[in-house]
Parts: sequence; structure tokens; C-alpha cells
Amino acid sequence: MSFSAAFVALLLLVAGLASSNLPQAHADESVSVVLTPATVSASPGQNLTVTVNVTNSGSGTLTAGEAIFTAPSAALSTVADLDAWFAAEDNDAQPGRYLATADVPEIAAGKSADVVIELPLSSGRFGGIWGVRGLAVDYQVGGDSVGSARSSFVWTTAVTPEKTAFTGILPIVPPPSTSGLLTAEELTELTGPSGILTRQLDVARGRPVVLAVDPRILASIEALGDKAPESVLSWLGVLTSLPNESFLLAYADADISAQAQSGASALISPSTTDVIVPVVEAVPSATPSPTAAPLPTAAVFTPTLNDVAWPVASSVIGSDLGIFSTSGLTTAILSSTNVNGNDMSAGVAGGLPSVVTLSGLSSALNHNDVSRAASYLAVSSVDESQGGRSFAALPRETFSITGLTKLGLTLDTLLAQEWVSTGTMSSGLASASSALEIVDSPESSHRISVVSNLLARNAAVSAFSTIAEDPSLITNPATRELAAVLSVGWLGNSDWSTAVGESLRSSEKVLKSVSVVTSSTINMVGGQANIPLSVYNGLLQPVTVVVNADPNNARLIVKGSEKVTIQPESQAKAQIPVQAQVSNGSSVLTVSLQSVDGVAIGEPVSIPINVRADWETWGLGAVALAFVGLLTAGVIRTLRRRKTGSPEAS
Repeated sequence: MSFSAAFVALLLLVAGLASSNLPQAHADESVSVVLTPATVSASPGQNLTVTVNVTNSGSGTLTAGEAIFTAPSAALSTVADLDAWFAAEDNDAQPGRYLATADVPEIAAGKSADVVIELPLSSGRFGGIWGVRGLAVDYQVGGDSVGSARSSFVWTTAVTPEKTAFTGILPIVPPPSTSGLLTAEELTELTGPSGILTRQLDVARGRPVVLAVDPRILASIEALGDKAPESVLSWLGVLTSLPNESFLLAYADADISAQAQSGASALISPSTTDVIVPVVEAVPSATPSPTAAPLPTAAVFTPTLNDVAWPVASSVIGSDLGIFSTSGLTTAILSSTNVNGNDMSAGVAGGLPSVVTLSGLSSALNHNDVSRAASYLAVSSVDESQGGRSFAALPRETFSITGLTKLGLTLDTLLAQEWVSTGTMSSGLASASSALEIVDSPESSHRISVVSNLLARNAAVSAFSTIAEDPSLITNPATRELAAVLSVGWLGNSDWSTAVGESLRSSEKVLKSVSVVTSSTINMVGGQANIPLSVYNGLLQPVTVVVNADPNNARLIVKGSEKVTIQPESQAKAQIPVQAQVSNGSSVLTVSLQSVDGVAIGEPVSIPINVRADWETWGLGAVALAFVGLLTAGVIRTLRRRKTGSPEAS
């Protein structure tokens, strides 16, 4: 096999069925067409081999048709031009000059067909100007257009432009879950030879890729301490040894734009102080005692970049940046769909130096569309607004081994092109000087509503925790789990609603863990009494609450409340002093709990009270009467004995 044939085969493997994955207008929505060039570039005198894939997702058979190939002669010289080309803003199924026609066979329902053809590029009259050229295919059946697709390639001539410095930003994240910490079993699987985290590092190795690391991974490893599996520590050793630039994501890669747009004054900041104990150097003693093995030193990962905000692409509004800044973030990564400016690769947005990822390039890499990605890098090399730099957000939700393997091959193909060099994020931030205007692109109202409810529930748990001896044992796990539910990895995942429901049920269980024990009717005998009320603590630590009672009528007056401390998983009684205002009757006490600071705890409980104040009077009267009766009987008995001359009386 010749070198050129092998190169074509490699590109076809990388591209797969990718090419132009942007949605196109179709005459028949049940028909999809994908156009894939075999190579990313062609030169004068060369032809271009392409593959057209036609899929029939309808219920009927597509009769045989034809694919008509066209291409505009002019170069696409700016990113905006290339964006417009793939968006098919001209609504033209056959733009540019005619190149060739290929027959497409009959396609049964639910099936697809591939057609390979070598296009004579000389018909395109591309001239001697180096640059990107568009490529289009119109699929027709019976003379009617039923589907179309677009792609592109780079027309390379003797005049080569300056190279564009490419930098990819790759999330190092586990698949989405509701766990605030990963278990040893989960980490072992993720960091194994075929684990997702291992393959993510493989993508970064030896390539200009910035590592965006989920702090949850590091916290989970450190929480295991000396019990961390060897394979996990080996993976961490690889992470720390890589020379790539790096920064820490929000914990669990929580969606920071959604938080900002949900009314939060600051982003959530999960803590691990309840599971990670700082190492304290002990003072040497004459007789050392056995100690636990220290935490693995590899667990300390130091990123090269600090306090970076990376919101989801096309999710930011202007006010978000103020929340990011208030939360301690000092730089940002923004999508080109979210900004306007003279320098579209780096600038200052809302006071934050920022790098800008190319939306089209990022989308191409998400779909492993090597031809489209190469075209965006080629355009970046001649578009002055890019400043000779191209940043791309690499897949944030890719959790398949195949997808990550293809991504690595795609990056290698791009880096081999003569118009591409390697760049860094730090150099982009250092060059950020011109102003970037935010183009508002808010998240959906439904998502904001759900996130608002989750944040409100987390605030309620935080307020509830003030009754506990150590509030962090409640707030830390709750906030970590909330961050996991807010993970960007859940976007587009139909199971997110299930995760949200699980989170709400978990937090509700916490809020209901301390409560007043319901009681049957209590009989109050006497004008004053202490009403015994039981409080249950289902937590694993002591809590202190103030017990209050409020009668529903004037028959009772509550004389005060009582502070009571309840031990873990047990009950304690509070004695509430009350006074009756009537001889007898009924009343209902509404019993509620609150923290010492006045935070309401749990739901109030109604307890019926039967007031029997006159029972005390009648009882005392009966005792007095009995005493008088006994005394009188004794006197009468004595007098009778004396009268009869009883010897005992004498």
C-alpha cells in the first residue's frame, strides 16, 4: 500500500461518518445526508475523493437517486464566512460550480448507503489563492431534492500563511453521577487500563491540551488515604507528571452559569474537611507508637493555572461574570458564540481576562469531523480577528473509549497540517487586552427553575445544620452531592430528572431527621403542669434545639420554651410549663422546633390537651373529707367506749 493510500485510510477511520454534523435543511426529514472528504486538503492538479452517506429513517423505501456535487470557487477567508457556510444561510442546495454526479442506489427503510466518488477539482476553478473551499452535495430522487449536506477542504497552493497556534481544553472528569465522592471501586474502574480517566490522559499526552481537572477526583483519592488502590495512585502519578497546562474545574464540573442565573450571590464551594484530615507532623517521642499510614503524597496536585471559570458554551449572560468574580475566579474560558470583539481568540470580558474557544472548531472536534476542524484551523491562520491562535473546547461529555480514541487520532491529524502549530492557554491569557462584549445566551428557563429549587434546598439544609454539634458533617456532603447533580455532564442526559429527584429526596431526609414525636391526647390535671414532649434525633451526632408550644385557644397559657440536647439516634423529653385558664376543656398545642438562632426545624406537630384543672380541687376536697370522716369516726368510737364502761376506757 502506498503512503498516500494509507494516509487516506487513516483519515477515513478518524472521520467515520462525521464530517458536517451541523443540522441541515432537508426536503424530507426522514432522510439524512453526510458528506466526508477522504483528505483534509487538496492542491492544484489533484482530485478529491469523498464519501456520501444517505440514511433512510422513514418507513418507506427510497427509490434510486443521484448525488450532485458543487463547490463555490471563492475562498472562505474568515471564521464568520465558514460559520455561515455550514449554517447554509444561503438556503442553496447546489451552491457554486458543478463538479460531478454520482448514482445512489435504492435504500430500504431503516437502512443507509455509502457512495464513494473522486471529484475533479479542476471544475471548481479555485485559482491560486490558498484557503478553505466549501463543498456541497444535493441528494435528489426523481428530480426532487430530498436531502443535502456540506463539508469543506483546504485548497493548498505555493503561498502558505502563518501557522495558527492550536490549544485544546480537555475536561478530566468521570461520567455524571449523584455521588459527592467517588468510591474506591469506582476509581479503580475509571483509572484502570481501559478506564475513562486513563483514556482522557492518553488524549492529552504529548499534545497541546490543557487539563481541566475535576477536584472531586482528587478529593476522593485523598479521602481514601492509605486505602487508595495502587492503580488509582498510579493514575494520579501520571496526572502530576504530565507537562500539560492545567486548572481545576468547579467541583464535579458543576454548571456555574446555571448557578449564577438562578439568583445565587456566589457559586457553591464544596468542602472536604469532614473526610480529609490535614496531616500534622507529630513531635518525636522516645518510644514511638504505631500510627496510621500517611496520605499518599501524589494526592497533592498543583495546577499550573488558577481560578479559571469555564462555563458551558452558549450559556453565559453579562451578569454571570460578576458572580464568577465574586466567587474568586479571575480568568475565564468563553465560547465564540457568547462574545463579540476585535480579537476573537482572547480579550477581557467583564473584567476577567479570557480565552475564546471557536464554536465551530469545538463542534467539529466533538464529532471527530477532521475535515471541518482542519478548515477552521486553516481559516484561523488567515483571519486577523483570531490573532494567530485557535482555542477549542474538547468534548465535555465523551465517556466512550471509542470516542476518546478517535479524538486522539483527529488531533494528531490536525497537528500534522502545515498551517497548525501548538499553543498554550497562558500565552492567550497574557495577550488578553481588548474588550470582549458578552452576547447574552441564557440557559433554558426550565433548567434555571430546577437549579433554583436545588440551591434553595441546599440553603435550607445549611440553615438546618446549625442545630448540630458539627454542622460541616451535614453541609459538606450535601453541597458535594448538589455539585454532582449540577454537573455539566448531565446536560442532554435524560436521566438528569431522576438525579434531581434523588437529590431532593436525600436532602428532605436530612431535614426530617430531627422532629417532634407525635403523641396521643395528654391529660392535664391541675391548674399548672409541665407538658412532656419528646424530640427525636435521627442524625449521627448530637443536636440542640429549642422546643416551643403555642395553644390554639385561651384555655392554656404557655409559660416558656425549653432548650434540649438530643444524643445521636435517640429521643429526649422537653418539659413545657403551661397554666390552665379554665376548670376544664380541651386545647391543642402546636409544638415546633427551632435552632438557638431561631431557624425553624422540621414541621410543627399538633398535640391535643385535655384540661382538668377542677380535678385537683375535687381531689383535695375528697381527701379532706375523708380525713374529717376518719377523725369523727375515731372520736365517736372513743365516746361510746367510755359510756359503756369499757375496761379499756377505764
